[in-house]
Amino acid sequence: MQTTAGNESTRPEHEAQNEQVSPDHPPHRHRRWLAVVQTLTLITVLLLATYNHALIGATPDQTTATPWLVESEPFEPVAPCNQGGYHIHTGFDINGNDVLDEGERQDTTAICHGLRGLSGPQGQAGDSGEHAPIQLLSTEAVSPQNSTCPEGGMTMHSGLDYNENNILDEDEIISEATLCNGIVGRDGDNGTHGLDGTQGAGALVDKVAAPSYICADGFVVRFGVDDGTAEGVANNDLLEDDEVRETLNFCFEPLRSERVTDLLSGTGNSMTSGCDAAAWADGLDGLVFAGNDGTNGCELHLHRPGLNETAMILNLHPNGDAMPGRDLGLHAINDGALVLFDATDGANGRQLWVSDGTENGTRALGPVETVAPRPWADGLLFRSPTNDLLWTNGSDLRTWTTLPIWNTAQQQAVTDNLSELNQFGQAWLHTNEHAVWFSASDTNGDVEPYRLDLDGTLTAWSVNAFGSSQLTNLLTFGNDVLAAASRGGVKQVLRLHDSGTHAWVTSISPASGDTRLGEGMGLHLIGDNLIFDAETVAGEPRLWTSNLANGITLQLSSSILAPGAQVGVANTGTRLMFDCLTASTGLETCMTDGTPQGSQVVHDLTPGLMSSDVRGIASVGDGWLVVSDGMVNGSAQGVSLWVVEGEAMRPAYNAWTGSGNSSEALTYGQLIIGPTQAWMIAHDGVHGHEWHRWSHGELSDDWIVIRR
Repeated sequence: MQTTAGNESTRPEHEAQNEQVSPDHPPHRHRRWLAVVQTLTLITVLLLATYNHALIGATPDQTTATPWLVESEPFEPVAPCNQGGYHIHTGFDINGNDVLDEGERQDTTAICHGLRGLSGPQGQAGDSGEHAPIQLLSTEAVSPQNSTCPEGGMTMHSGLDYNENNILDEDEIISEATLCNGIVGRDGDNGTHGLDGTQGAGALVDKVAAPSYICADGFVVRFGVDDGTAEGVANNDLLEDDEVRETLNFCFEPLRSERVTDLLSGTGNSMTSGCDAAAWADGLDGLVFAGNDGTNGCELHLHRPGLNETAMILNLHPNGDAMPGRDLGLHAINDGALVLFDATDGANGRQLWVSDGTENGTRALGPVETVAPRPWADGLLFRSPTNDLLWTNGSDLRTWTTLPIWNTAQQQAVTDNLSELNQFGQAWLHTNEHAVWFSASDTNGDVEPYRLDLDGTLTAWSVNAFGSSQLTNLLTFGNDVLAAASRGGVKQVLRLHDSGTHAWVTSISPASGDTRLGEGMGLHLIGDNLIFDAETVAGEPRLWTSNLANGITLQLSSSILAPGAQVGVANTGTRLMFDCLTASTGLETCMTDGTPQGSQVVHDLTPGLMSSDVRGIASVGDGWLVVSDGMVNGSAQGVSLWVVEGEAMRPAYNAWTGSGNSSEALTYGQLIIGPTQAWMIAHDGVHGHEWHRWSHGELSDDWIVIRR
């Protein structure tokens, strides 16, 4: 058997006995030392055993293991647990007092309370009663100088017309409410020069017929002050439109919804791809849109609901299609008194045009790039074909550094401050009411964020010390801006502080690759909660939130995929709605309030794994409008308009009813929300693709509908 030095204990006993011994090294000396060590070890073990026995005898309760405790502690609502919840604490009860003291807690987990469940489906309508009395409203003037209304007013009676004489008799009145005129203002104080003060304007109340394009049978109670506001005449005891402060709107039938245009008679389409841009213009009291009447080509039109009129504003391209808004869209400015759009007249290529709704007030301003403009400084910011930034308020097209609100000295100072920079806004551009935020390159070629305030102040940031900063999905938050930006090759949320500093809001770690943060739904705010999409697993974008007040970042749902990737997001201010994918419903609409419990599918319009054809989403008040197909009582409904109130979804308007029919709404154009109506292009089976409107007064709480 072969052996190696240092492994003597493994050698056969006879080899050790026959070994030659040197006089200087007595035989087996290391074995004697080993025996000494073993003896000392044995003594130590005996001593320790004796000491341990003494301890056991002195404190017999210490043989029991330290208990492991679990305790729960409620906490008040705080984002992202907006319904409150419990903290679950775990740890060892070291002091044995049966309470998990703060210093004994080893792990804490937060569990959020869930939201109240969805309301059940609405029951079927009951049978109509026989000879149901009609509900009536009546008004009665209250004369001045009485105890209830010293300045007079109006009493409104409501009740049921039992005797069917179309008059609300006294014994038929169920409820009444009195609206008093305001007290006449006191005489003004004497001025410094002894002039007597003027008498205050009186408060007025009147009743007028409801606008017929919204309600065919109703009235509007108007409240105002006879002070001559705008074009009103003061103290004439008449309540003019500009003097109205508030209204109460009553309708005795469902609000009107219908097709409003038929430019190309018959089943031909008046709107097609590239000829479907539109915008609501408050100042023009109408919908401005591109349409084809079959004779003049694709030109600019105006529909005024109040007059029930549709007319072409101007034939911009006499020999072809002007295609208004094809690249830039239509944009209302100057309180909706003007509309800006791109178009061609056939001779000068595509240019920027402005229109006040009249032929004489429509003209070209100059060439611009096909990049969507940004609102800024009571106008719009465009890019020129030479990549310069241009600004207009509809009067002219000028360099952005020559805003009319700046004097010559300010304009020169802004120009000087920007002289070391170039490539303004070529990577990204963002505006708000205070400033324009833009990318720019310095003399070293480094691209970083900059901001130009309306007072001409320039602020710079240095986000990436080793290269250019690429920002996307910029969003205003107070005086700061939030954006998605690359940090070490991975997209995170970046906050640009008003002071010129910056901070990283998130640190999401994907399993591999990039988070692709914000690439589907962008960034959206609900209070302090920033909502966005991000990937921790490649190809699976999910719903996330980051609370900007406490720094908590978490995934809101494990089942919702690709939020907002196809249609986008509509924000009511308290909740978001967006298209989404789930394994059990396919493509549907989802909502979130920024909490895990409030993030869910709204309604499976096409039950099961089959996806719905979601085409548009828009917010109205606290609810939404959705354009999609779906099922109603087991029957398929083509692409039409749906309403979401609270967490309930119902069909609202179908331009082409009937089994197997589909209006194909939003095949062209977008869902546009006006002050009283929603607008969309749809097909009714007879007139081709035309503009339709749906009055949203009940959803926006502007109208009280009393169905007889």
